[in-house]
Amino acid sequence: MRFRQVHLDFHTSDLIESIGSRFDARGFARAFKEAHVDSVTLFAKCHHGLSYHPTKVGRMHPGLGFDLLRAEIDALHAEGIAAPIYLSAAWDEHAAFNYADWRIVTPDGRLPQSRNDPTGWAYLDFSSPYLDYLCNQIDEVLELYPDGDGIFIDICSQLPSISPYAKAKMERRGLDWTSVDDRTRFGAEALDHFYQRVTETVRARAPDKPLFFNSGHIRRGNRQHIAKYYSHLELESLPTAGWGYDHFPVSARYVDPLGIPFLGMTGKFHFTWGEIGGYKRPEALVYECGAMLAHGARCSIGDHLHPTGFVDASTMAIVGAAYDWVEKCEAWAEGSVNRAEIGLVSLEAATFDPSSIEAPSQKQASDDGATRILLEAGLTFDVLDLESEFSPYRLIILPDAVPIGADLKRKLEAYLAAGGRLLLTGKSGINRQGFVLDAGATWEGTSPMAGGDYLLPTADWRPDGVDEPNFMYAPSERIKVTDGQSLGSVYDPYFDRTPKHFSGHINVPRRPDPSGFDGGSRKGGITYLAHPVFRIYTEVGAVRLLEMVERLIIGALGGETLVTTSLPRAGRVTVRRQPTQNRDVVYLLHATPALRGYLWDSNIQPIQDLVTLRDIAVTLKVGGAVEAVRLIPDGPALPFTQAAGRLSFTVPEVTGVAMVEVAYRP
Repeated sequence: MRFRQVHLDFHTSDLIESIGSRFDARGFARAFKEAHVDSVTLFAKCHHGLSYHPTKVGRMHPGLGFDLLRAEIDALHAEGIAAPIYLSAAWDEHAAFNYADWRIVTPDGRLPQSRNDPTGWAYLDFSSPYLDYLCNQIDEVLELYPDGDGIFIDICSQLPSISPYAKAKMERRGLDWTSVDDRTRFGAEALDHFYQRVTETVRARAPDKPLFFNSGHIRRGNRQHIAKYYSHLELESLPTAGWGYDHFPVSARYVDPLGIPFLGMTGKFHFTWGEIGGYKRPEALVYECGAMLAHGARCSIGDHLHPTGFVDASTMAIVGAAYDWVEKCEAWAEGSVNRAEIGLVSLEAATFDPSSIEAPSQKQASDDGATRILLEAGLTFDVLDLESEFSPYRLIILPDAVPIGADLKRKLEAYLAAGGRLLLTGKSGINRQGFVLDAGATWEGTSPMAGGDYLLPTADWRPDGVDEPNFMYAPSERIKVTDGQSLGSVYDPYFDRTPKHFSGHINVPRRPDPSGFDGGSRKGGITYLAHPVFRIYTEVGAVRLLEMVERLIIGALGGETLVTTSLPRAGRVTVRRQPTQNRDVVYLLHATPALRGYLWDSNIQPIQDLVTLRDIAVTLKVGGAVEAVRLIPDGPALPFTQAAGRLSFTVPEVTGVAMVEVAYRP
């Protein structure tokens, strides 16, 4: 898989004329070559349903007079640049307009569109003849362009449908289309049939070509589906367009341990896909690409070609600034593995519903909050599902609401018996009978204080300078410590805040005395917190909560962490091992996105300035004698000391991204 890719959108209305009129094959390819790009994903068919090549199946764009796709592939290949091919699946305006019965019909009788307005894309039904039409288009592309370097299928999801075709097929199956359960079951089968048909179509002509299905988010816990249909993964995560800067690390830390090749996908846009005339700062792209390498990914940057086919020189300059840096550094990313001491069991994965058919949500509050706390605390981790191996990690975290069934219980008991440590929060590990594992406490239900209660932690994890109970914004699980160690006391408000009973602006004051319930318990290798602290952090972002949970996690690790730095809270650190080269690579990242706008229900938080941090102290746990420490790619050697299994050095400057090679003696 190439390291420096561009995903070249080309969603172009049939109302626009002179398509490709300014396309210059040599200039097109040279522009990408000079921007250090080594792969460009090209469009065979866009969301408008129009093809950019002669076609016997669909409709060639009426404003296009030549085979643009062939010209693009030939031009790129002449410069040694790969050219995967894109086709849109569930969105196709041409098909939706000409074959209205192929459209999704929602159970309430609507013809849904993206964005829920008339300018959104119509949804096509995979249980209709549209699937045959789509597969014929894919087959035609593979026949015409056998030298294409892979297939990218976009918009691979469905909505519940009662279209004429869906109704007829459900009735033939003996399913009731008025039943929510039957519609869901049928929808899941129709979606899986789509994956099967497309995969069979591609593999019939191209058994070994890369194949990826995009739905905007890789659903955690769906690894069998991934292994069955995907050759690699592309983690769509435009930080300014709803995904945010915390989305990519969650996805990457889940995908990386699976061992599947993957890349991160951001965009050059100020906001979102297809924004012609919107430009990100080059510093932002350097930071985003640095984050991709830091989490084991290769890089893809989204762009949108102008209808006339000319390449935007300003965009290429911005992309080139990032990819010049990536090209110099990629030798230190090739074949690397994450050094992680914590395994975070994803709540999304633990509660995965294989019958879900709609596009997966980009957000999961507990996973997101846990990841953000771990990143801000400078802790190294992987995101796990229920099939993951736990033994490599010193600590396993089950955030907020992870159910522990019989299989997971046996797995955790074996992990604990081998000396592992476990952190549970909120409802994790609690069923109707109480604690599934022995946390040294009894459970008496969830607090009736739905608006939140208060916590006074014990001194070892209390935030600096705060010796009064902290408001927690959510109700605790009511526990009483038996033979465990109490981690603090819960204080109730005088009453729960309701329209009939409220006091003050936000929350009701606490009663002066503890409620009699504990804020957590520790027994042996198990630490339990009574509040869903990770979801709370996502929703509220309370800095004192971060301080508390950070201290508790470090305590659960025994007080020692793999790496420490003097980075500020906005800093990020990862450590990746390159076994073949016998070295570690320490990534230090720092940027401060700023809220600048709000559009389409999304916060727009661009990176504008990269502030230079100076003299960042780093200590790293090492397993052997260190020969040299130096900045990558061509920086100076750094002085270091090594004692008691830890390496210490100082990085003179960090501007966005710094990479440090730690080379071990043979």
